[in-house]
Amino acid sequence: MRWGEPSLWWLSFVPVLVILLLVYGHLIRRQLLARAGHIPQIRALIETLSMERRLTKQLMVVLAIILVTVAALRPQYGRRPETLRQSGIDIAIAFDISKSMLARDTQPSRLQAARTQLSDLMDRLSGDRIALVPFAGIAFTQSPLTADQGAIRMYLDSLSPKQMPVGGTNLAMAMEEGVRLLTGKQDRGDQGLRSRVLLLMTDGEDVAADQGEAAKEAARKAAEAGVKVYAVAIGTRLGEPIPIYNDDGSHAGYQKDRSGKPIVSSLNMSLLEELARLADPENPDAKRVFQFEGSASIAGPLAAELDTLQKTALANAMRHTYNEKYQYVLVPAILLLLIELIIGERRRRRDEE
Repeated sequence: MRWGEPSLWWLSFVPVLVILLLVYGHLIRRQLLARAGHIPQIRALIETLSMERRLTKQLMVVLAIILVTVAALRPQYGRRPETLRQSGIDIAIAFDISKSMLARDTQPSRLQAARTQLSDLMDRLSGDRIALVPFAGIAFTQSPLTADQGAIRMYLDSLSPKQMPVGGTNLAMAMEEGVRLLTGKQDRGDQGLRSRVLLLMTDGEDVAADQGEAAKEAARKAAEAGVKVYAVAIGTRLGEPIPIYNDDGSHAGYQKDRSGKPIVSSLNMSLLEELARLADPENPDAKRVFQFEGSASIAGPLAAELDTLQKTALANAMRHTYNEKYQYVLVPAILLLLIELIIGERRRRRDEE
């Protein structure tokens, strides 16, 4: 025996309060009658009332309220196993928080635009598990695969380039970390049945010495592991200087190269498109890269594309469901209230005789 709503324990005081109100009403009634004295008309009216009937009705009301209170606490007895099936795909999001994402060719910045687009995308996803991999010069797992979007949103709001101990942009490491999460030992039994997606949210800049070769190799390994690569390209091809901010958030100028010229960060669309093609060589013409330049949202088209992927059971988890028994006390409570309405307080003629 257990209670389904133990937090409603305070309702147990309701029957006590009703009893106190009934007793108080009875005392007030006696005082009013005592003040009225022995007026013949009042005495005649009182003689037609049955105190036994009144007490019976009040008792029924109290019992009904007690039963309703017990029903509200949801008594449960016995339990049965239940199989939970949830369908969806696994998505590892490699989220770029390098300093180039502070560029403002998409307002208010590439970083904030990426946050907004990802939040809009998650609003359209249902039954999918998401992992979050922030990256700049290095990549790390912020959240493993989870269906808890609230946790992902909380982490997403706190991401900042200031958190990264190593500057730059290392797409290869981000992709490798994402693939590792998607192909790990967890859920190994049905891993081959689920669609797995690595989603890059970045401006596509890769400042590694090999100019993206390591990232291309990571894309090939993703294809071997059965992971499809999608990308949300944030920014414009014209680019924008990378701003510098003080600790208080005020603007402090722009990053400059050795010659003193501002460093302009431009969208590397060609690299992102090549990574997507390498990860899915059988469908080279499929749309895998969605560019956001600050106007039309890409959340709808991207969600529609992801929805076409195979969706299978994420989990065959077992949970125990407790058998609800509240109806066994709620039905008698309703019957008591109905009977109370039928019973009158006046004596019948047979009673008077």
